[in-house]
Amino acid sequence: MSGTPPDIRQYLEWNRDQRIDAAICKILMTHDHFDMKPFFRWKLKILPVMVAWFERAQETGLEQSLESRKLSSMYDFVRSMPMLVLGGHQGQEKTRRRSRKRRLDGETK
Repeated sequence: MSGTPPDIRQYLEWNRDQRIDAAICKILMTHDHFDMKPFFRWKLKILPVMVAWFERAQETGLEQSLESRKLSSMYDFVRSMPMLVLGGHQGQEKTRRRSRKRRLDGETK
């Protein structure tokens, strides 16, 4: 193993270590930016899965700009589907207005 490149040795050590997820470590070490386009077909349904994956990745201890990658990935989703995000936000605003109106109507009765 003396002729093995250092990055390959690191990958092999991760494979032996049962406390960490070797696949996540390898993905983080290999990819600086994640292309989210293949996941767009699932629209915003995949967003919670992506966030959970980044939370699991934080447990590996590899802090290499993980937060910025997470935010960048989320931004890619929001940017590619503005009407879905905006529609969800507008729906929440309408619900808030209706519930506030009900409270005010209830107080005047």
